[in-house]
Formats: sequence, structure tokens, C-alpha cells
Amino acid sequence: MRIKSVIAAVCVTAAAGISLVLPASPALAASCPDNGWSIRDGRYGKYVNTNYVNIRTGPSTSCTAVGQAQASHNVQLDCWKLGDGGYTWSHLYDFNTSRQGWVRDDLLVGYGANVHC
Repeated sequence: MRIKSVIAAVCVTAAAGISLVLPASPALAASCPDNGWSIRDGRYGKYVNTNYVNIRTGPSTSCTAVGQAQASHNVQLDCWKLGDGGYTWSHLYDFNTSRQGWVRDDLLVGYGANVHC
């Protein structure tokens, strides 16, 4: 609803002949959530290097964490893509918590998924 309100305000302002500059929103810049993935790798097992690894809605630390994976958890690696900071991120499904999302590859055994999204 908030986006619709902003669009309506911009349209009204533009119609009145007044220019409006909106600040950039970090949430929009991070493109979260990122649903551009598919199960292309499919490997299953204990692929998390350490405990308390954030599972995020997109391949960026600015994306919302939806859960945490542990080294003892069984996960399915789906695919990888380039994310923020030049790091690669893998999309995975955590069978222990039923959470899915993105994890930075340096936190995963073998640097995560082998197949690009």
C-alpha cells in the first residue's frame, strides 16, 4: 500500500507542476526478495560450515534474514548467483527448519551450489 501512496503523491505533485525528489530506499536497491532461482544443483547434505548462518530473502546482507542454518542441518543446494560485495550466494532449503533463502557461499562447504541460477 505504501508504494501506491507514493505513486499517487508523485502523480498529484507532477500534475500540479511541482517537482519532487524522493530519497533512494535501501530496501528497493537490494532487490529483496529475490525469487530468480530454481533447483538446478539439488545436492542434499550438511553443507553449512558453521552455526547461526543467516538465511536471507535475497543475495545481500541488506536483505531480511528469515532463519538461521546450523552446521548440523541438512540442506538442499539449489543454485548460485552473484550478490552484493562481489560474493556469490547460494539458494538453499533447510530441511531442519523448513526455511529457504540465500546464504553467502563462503559460509557453505565447497562454496555452495555448483550450478548458476
